[in-house]
Amino acid sequence: MSRLSVLAKDCAHQRRIEMSTYPVDETHILSRGRFIEERIKPYYKFTGERVEGGPLHNLEILLLVRIPELIIEDIEVITGTLPREDCYRINQSLEPVKGLAVKSGFTSKVRELVGGVKGCTHLTHLLCTMAPAVMQGFWAISYQKKHEINEKSKSRASKMGHMLKNTCYAWREDGEAYQKMLKLLNNG
Repeated sequence: MSRLSVLAKDCAHQRRIEMSTYPVDETHILSRGRFIEERIKPYYKFTGERVEGGPLHNLEILLLVRIPELIIEDIEVITGTLPREDCYRINQSLEPVKGLAVKSGFTSKVRELVGGVKGCTHLTHLLCTMAPAVMQGFWAISYQKKHEINEKSKSRASKMGHMLKNTCYAWREDGEAYQKMLKLLNNG
């Protein structure tokens, strides 16, 4: 048991984010993200009103993504449980992201387009969190079959390598994974 986990005795709040990716056809994938949040115990609103514990947010985003460019062609928001009546007006709030590519700078562009009072903070958070899952899902679907190493596959790998370079410790420029990819691209 970890040093801090012994403190987790009486849960008051739970948030889950789930993501899945599905092949659609040769040129599209569907990415589904869910944001589920609940208060476990009764609580009081600022007004003093007591609210029983239960679901607080249940939101879903469906993205139709064109591959291999990872361009968002369509987006749908599905609202379940939400805490305020105003929240049910957000179904179209993510429309401005249609046409964006999931690539470097995606999060800042999403926040610029739909952040703050332009949208829902939870949908914005979910969409930004979905970006790496869209990439992982694309790769999971694309690489179910072994690819032949040729100029086309090298070009694709080079683009992926550029996208991955310095995104985390494992893909740092001087790290083993990135260097292995460079070696493969250079020696083929």
